[in-house]
Amino acid sequence: MEIFNNIKDWLLERFQKFEFSQEPMHLLLAIVTGILAGFGGILFYKMIQLVEQIMFHSPAGFFGLTNLINLHGWQRYLIIPIIPAVGGMIVGWITMKLAPDASGEGVPMVIENVAKKGGILSPFLAVTKLVTSAISIGSGGAGGREGPVIAIGGAIGSSVGQVFRLNEEQMKSLVGCGAAAGLAAVFNAPIGGALFAMEVVIGSLNMQTFSPIIISSVFGTFVSRTILGNKPVFVIPTFSLRSGWELIFYIILGIFAGFIGIYFVKLFYATEEFFENKKFPVHNRILKPAIGGLIVGIIGIYFPEVFGYTYQGVDASLYSRDSFMILAALLLLKPIATSVTLGSGGSGGTLAPSLFIGAMAGGAFGNIVNLLVPGIAAPPGAYALVGMAAVTGSVVQAPLAAAILVFEMTDKYETILPILLAVVAATVISKKYMNGSIYTIRLKLKGQFLDVYGHDVNILRSLSVKDVMKPQLVAASESTRLADLVDMIPESNTTVFPVIRHDGTLSGTISYGDIRQALTDESVKDLLGILVVKDILNPTKMTVMEDQDLSSAMKLMLDAGVPSIPVIREGNQLAGMLYLTDANQAYEKKLLLSEIATN
Repeated sequence: MEIFNNIKDWLLERFQKFEFSQEPMHLLLAIVTGILAGFGGILFYKMIQLVEQIMFHSPAGFFGLTNLINLHGWQRYLIIPIIPAVGGMIVGWITMKLAPDASGEGVPMVIENVAKKGGILSPFLAVTKLVTSAISIGSGGAGGREGPVIAIGGAIGSSVGQVFRLNEEQMKSLVGCGAAAGLAAVFNAPIGGALFAMEVVIGSLNMQTFSPIIISSVFGTFVSRTILGNKPVFVIPTFSLRSGWELIFYIILGIFAGFIGIYFVKLFYATEEFFENKKFPVHNRILKPAIGGLIVGIIGIYFPEVFGYTYQGVDASLYSRDSFMILAALLLLKPIATSVTLGSGGSGGTLAPSLFIGAMAGGAFGNIVNLLVPGIAAPPGAYALVGMAAVTGSVVQAPLAAAILVFEMTDKYETILPILLAVVAATVISKKYMNGSIYTIRLKLKGQFLDVYGHDVNILRSLSVKDVMKPQLVAASESTRLADLVDMIPESNTTVFPVIRHDGTLSGTISYGDIRQALTDESVKDLLGILVVKDILNPTKMTVMEDQDLSSAMKLMLDAGVPSIPVIREGNQLAGMLYLTDANQAYEKKLLLSEIATN
């Protein structure tokens, strides 16, 4: 540890000798994070292959086979279930003795740290998550690669930020950079990885985080393509939209996929609750993942496609090779296998399983459509491709990231229109019937409610608009001449003037932009001396009450993209103005005090 601190201090000392402005420095660190996270993603991928080789291939030589999956008879029934059980036992020992946070999914933990701890993640997390997830997935556990690689990349980004002592916003951004680069490296999807990091991990799409995350994702992908080659994750045949009527089938598939996603999420948390229940006969944290692995191994005797290290089932579905019965069986069994793996204490993610489940759902749906209208429908593989994006969108409730991720993983633009339609339909169903994504539900179960912008809702609800608003403001009346309002600008510290009627009620607002437009309009410039504010004001339909909590007020402002909003009291009387910067400052202060009180 002393050696690490000495290296860190040496790097910081050398780095501070350079006179960087904030933005170039941040972009440079985003590049560094992207490269490191890209290597981290590749190392994780190679470790999964190594564990699979050790567990399934090396012992197979004893039986004269290339893979233990090829065993037959009693040997298959005896040996196959043991392998995931052994992997689960090793993971259970590591998490119990060394790193409790290394079990389960990594994404909710990263989201929580970004929202509540300023993006501080332990470097040790990256190492332990890499090891436990590689063992769990490589030994047959049904988790996915993306959850761990997001945690690994996020921890790398956080470590870079901590070394160079960045501020909180820059730290959060670098966590997103690492998550995007890691995901992009594993799935060869730079845009999808970046969008996933912004939509899911950071919780917002804004220009402050957009540039560094995109750059980091690009460099993570560059590292991956340099070492692993530039090829899509899934090589599939070319599909085409055979008829405009087919779009109706894709919308129906999206609705179906929405409910399949809900089924997966509900089953996932029910299984976790089952293993954590006090009535569960085994409480040892080493044996629980072993039991989960044993169950997955039993499923794998008949359906080895459920094992996490392989995409065999997805490939077969995309090429329309599997029958309806096999697709339907895997559609039911993969959610069970993933839920048991992670719910019992194994390590892995849920994004890749969502893609798998979507392929099964879409393939099965495509078989039915081809049976009913063979002359109109595309092959079942096209529906499998669309189903992958739709179920993923339902599970993570990030439609844009899901659509682009699947598009990049397959490198097929022909189905982008059906994908977008189905993803939107699936996400609408998911948001209507499920209170959060598979990631945010985890936080809600811990009593932590985050809005879509990553704010702790409980903290925002403890603050009222009245506590944060500015009651002392410069207001204009409807009868104020525009020329007089222009004279008021030098003495004002606001960019938006509220406009009131003679009785003090709010009439509307007028911004610097409105005034500038009036001044540049040739037909208005000549009338500047006689025009009054009422002639050009914006009638205000968007206001907040002074006794309203800050949660709903900030959501309204962020959704509308406005920096300020009028505050009214009973009778539509103007009470003040609420500024987004003030609201953010109040939230950060309350969040810090909450953390101090907790610690």
